[in-house]
Amino acid sequence: MDQARGNKGVAADAVLLLVTLLAASGWLFSKQVLLQLPPLLFMGLRFGTAGLLLLVLSRWRGAVLPRRALRSTLGCGLLFGVSMMLWIKGLQHSSNLGVAAFICSMGVVLAPFASRLLLGTRLSPAAWLSMALAGLGMACMSLRAGGGLHASDWLFLAFALCSAAYLSLNSHFMARVPALPATALQLMMVGAMCLLGSVLSEAWSWQALLASGYWLLASILLATCLRFLLQNWGQGKMPIARAAFILLLEPVWTALLASWWFGSVMTGLQWLGAGLILAAILVSRHKPRRPASLQSPVPAGKTGQ
Repeated sequence: MDQARGNKGVAADAVLLLVTLLAASGWLFSKQVLLQLPPLLFMGLRFGTAGLLLLVLSRWRGAVLPRRALRSTLGCGLLFGVSMMLWIKGLQHSSNLGVAAFICSMGVVLAPFASRLLLGTRLSPAAWLSMALAGLGMACMSLRAGGGLHASDWLFLAFALCSAAYLSLNSHFMARVPALPATALQLMMVGAMCLLGSVLSEAWSWQALLASGYWLLASILLATCLRFLLQNWGQGKMPIARAAFILLLEPVWTALLASWWFGSVMTGLQWLGAGLILAAILVSRHKPRRPASLQSPVPAGKTGQ
């Protein structure tokens, strides 16, 4: 039994590691699409299409979302939608994807705190130390020449707060429901919110839609469908603190990819911040003497699938 649980833990870790790579790639895909499409239209198409595709797959596999889980899933979807609208608006005006990604990842750092406040989750000393290291790393990563925050950074900070609440609540609810239909419903809700915002505030162009082509498709299939399906599955298999620190790898990959693709430059202090965040991930893997201190209110692995 213990070996089986250990194998599931390793699989969940590997899945969330892949999620961070897909998420980092999504930054690049999105930045390319924004050269052609207005931000809310892009997000509406991206998440709405991805949600419909996963809904079809869910029906085909016979996965059904229990009625008792509908309210919580929609609530998480609403919070998810607000956070993604803030994110895409910030991305539209951002000039350094690596720094932006690290600011956004404050949501991951704050997620265990949010879980503590919203759900009463207990945290181990290793989790507190990890969050302290990650916070120092985030401070180093956020520093820019001349000091201060750019306009896009305030949007990213607002995203981080919404994201922290979403991650903590979503990890809790994903432990109780099948990941596939829940993910489909959440993505469709984000898509509907963004499309409504686009109709009210943006101009559309079929030529721009066609020109975005492959980047839009990659955003839908890889950075959205596959990414969020795997993330919801992985989050339901482990405590929020461990999931949060694995997800902190996303900005590291984003900074590296942005440096290679766009030529974005990071300072030595910002690289020190990246190292501190990696150290936080390693510390978070330390197993406490009493495993229950890191457990969420719902035992990991109870997915209902």
